[in-house]
Amino acid sequence: MTRIILERPDGTRYTIAPGENHPGEDRAVGIERNGVNVSEEEKAAQVMLAEIEKDLALEGMGTGDWVKFFAKPVALLLGKTNCMFCEFRRVCINAVKRLRAKYGDTEAKRKVKDLILRSFTEEPEVLFRELRELLHGA
Repeated sequence: MTRIILERPDGTRYTIAPGENHPGEDRAVGIERNGVNVSEEEKAAQVMLAEIEKDLALEGMGTGDWVKFFAKPVALLLGKTNCMFCEFRRVCINAVKRLRAKYGDTEAKRKVKDLILRSFTEEPEVLFRELRELLHGA
């Protein structure tokens, strides 16, 4: 069973089920699967996210940022905050321009579509690694 670890402003922590409502001032700080904190995996994914975003060196807002901007109110209503899967999808969409230059329009779109579809079933750190290889590999 997966549960989200939340932290209150006073620093105390508790868990809730995904999609369960919680006060807006409490922030997500990790994920617990079957009683085990998987924050270390999340930290690895966040590091890769930061590296990829730095490499993309986006000026202003990319398409993925606009999608996030408009989806954020819905996500908040559903109790979804700090979702690494959502962040991966945003970065993936922002990487399309660079991938097009490297692989061509059709192949870049196919690769991004595949990664986004897989983001619904696979762990984000695996997908971040793959995206980084697409951006920097052969």
